[in-house]
Amino acid sequence: MLNKVWFTYKARIQAHHRLEWMDTHSQFLLVWYAILGAALAVVAIRYPTLLGKNTDIFGAILSITLLGVSLSVANRDFRGRALNMRKNYLALQHLYNVISTRNTVQPEDIVKYDELMNDVENHQDMDDKTFRVRNSSQLTSRHPRKKEYFQVYFFTVFKYVVLLIFYTTPVIVAWYLYE
Repeated sequence: MLNKVWFTYKARIQAHHRLEWMDTHSQFLLVWYAILGAALAVVAIRYPTLLGKNTDIFGAILSITLLGVSLSVANRDFRGRALNMRKNYLALQHLYNVISTRNTVQPEDIVKYDELMNDVENHQDMDDKTFRVRNSSQLTSRHPRKKEYFQVYFFTVFKYVVLLIFYTTPVIVAWYLYE
């Protein structure tokens, strides 16, 4: 039981970091696209064919897309979910400390663990794998397999490539259309 609580606690920490990362970058991306949309609207007043004869249509599409994405991001509530995950992992840490100090598991500990598991959404499998891969030298049990190393590194690279695409796409599209 102690091992189970510890790994859940550590995976929830990783989930908290993931949700905070998603909140930060979703907000930055929304601001980035809003600035670009506003800049396009202002510049298009003076140069109505800046991006070709359909500059007004591109601006409208960008605005509508930005509205839809911002509503979607707001509904995902990354910040609130991250705060709930943090509260949960702190409670799991307390439970872990109580059990390890006593050096025995009581029935109420199992009930408390089950309650904590039901308090928030579950972490993703990748959160557990990421923690274990990044801390494999410190683990005494549940060492990651080679497949899990590959999955975590692939996921990390993929995540940053997609993020780079989201940040650079408007500039690349504008450059291409302007040429």
